[in-house]
Amino acid sequence: MNNRNIKSRTANRILNQIILYSVAMLALVGGLGIITVWLRHQTSITANNLQSIEQKIVEERRIHSQLEVELAVAMSTDRLLELNRKHKLELQEPSFTQIVDVDENVEKRLYDKSANALFTATVLSGN
Repeated sequence: MNNRNIKSRTANRILNQIILYSVAMLALVGGLGIITVWLRHQTSITANNLQSIEQKIVEERRIHSQLEVELAVAMSTDRLLELNRKHKLELQEPSFTQIVDVDENVEKRLYDKSANALFTATVLSGN
């Protein structure tokens, strides 16, 4: 009976270890599953935020394009002449010889012009 008791205790101990390891594995797998679901949820939230930001960017670009068109219309020669007549500013229309289209970079052109003026002033002053 003593031998039988030892064998049953050994079997119970082995069975308890198997149950303990099984529960530990279930907890580990369950924890990994919960982490996976949480990460997918966070990914979904981030994707939704990115999509809303992209929609805002598209909307802002559309508004920007619309404002560029409105600005081009407001600065057109016909519109300026109309405003001149409407507000009775009595400004003269520019002759076509006064209108010059500039194809190059205006900032670079003005910089070169001012740099030339400074160089010429320096040369003439003798410094």
